[in-house]
Amino acid sequence: MATKLDLYRPDRRRRPYWLGLLIALDQLANAALAGYVDETLSSRAHREGWTIAERLIDSLFFWDRQGEIRHCELAFYGELVREHFPPSAAPDPLPASA
Repeated sequence: MATKLDLYRPDRRRRPYWLGLLIALDQLANAALAGYVDETLSSRAHREGWTIAERLIDSLFFWDRQGEIRHCELAFYGELVREHFPPSAAPDPLPASA
């Protein structure tokens, strides 16, 4: 049976400059809240199981989804597959689940 991660489609296109700045501010906020410096609050909310925060963030980014996968879960999966790495530095993709 396929998992949601199997259904996830990474977007490795280069992001616009302004979006990179917003993501950097998001990561700064997460680091200020004692989180990992290279993780967004969205990814952390999903990873930590912060249900209320995740629902709030998903509501703010209501357009960002892939089928039933909403924004915070997309951000988490993006971290797992190293979506934000430049092509020359990207590690090997994660193995497909059995």
